[in-house]
Amino acid sequence: MAGLLDVSSMTLQHPTVEEGLMAEEALLDMICQGEGEIGWLAWSPSDRALVMPRRHERLAGFPDARARLEEGGWPIQFRSTGGTPVPQSPAVVNLALAVRCRVGGSAAHLEWGYHRLGAPWCDWLADLGVTSADLGPAPGAYCDGRFNVRVTGRKLVGTAQRWRRVRGCRDMALLVHGAMQVDDTPAALVAVVNAFQVAIDDPQRFQGASHIALRDVLPDLDLETAIPGLLKRLVAEEDIAPA
Repeated sequence: MAGLLDVSSMTLQHPTVEEGLMAEEALLDMICQGEGEIGWLAWSPSDRALVMPRRHERLAGFPDARARLEEGGWPIQFRSTGGTPVPQSPAVVNLALAVRCRVGGSAAHLEWGYHRLGAPWCDWLADLGVTSADLGPAPGAYCDGRFNVRVTGRKLVGTAQRWRRVRGCRDMALLVHGAMQVDDTPAALVAVVNAFQVAIDDPQRFQGASHIALRDVLPDLDLETAIPGLLKRLVAEEDIAPA
């Protein structure tokens, strides 16, 4: 178990946002403690929250922003990775993969970590008939990065990773995470992030046109039966980071 979730289950689980975030931390800790070589989770929240790095808590306008978001039904939760606020709701599916590996230079293993998640994800989409999936930035998207999983240049999956030392040796534990919008409209989720930006008096705004939902390209997909195929692709990859 990782918190309240089953580690290495091939099914899509439905915890609260808080439980899902705690389970990912527990999954990484399992690898760090030498209790396994690989583990994974697929989860979609049963509730919703706007999730952000804890550094946002130090902003002068944060208390007011938090109150306004909570009034709108979007409580704030914190995560351990960086970036901008990201909405979590039943419209989002999260995959977390934790692996034990040896690594060399930091730049090399950071890129490897993102490809370790993103390449199988693109292959899974291709198997489903989405031939335009690739990795890259999506200007105008919230929490944009060089290794989004994109469809027709629009952000479908946001990715993040963390590295920690395995206890008692030089091996490293990698936790790489992807958040995929599957339902709702991109504009609806972008509006939540922009509401926070307004509340903290940050002039940056994000664009719904920079995002895409899985239902936009695969409207008839049965997600519960499709997710195991994605998990199998992730697990089948070799965990050999660059020297």
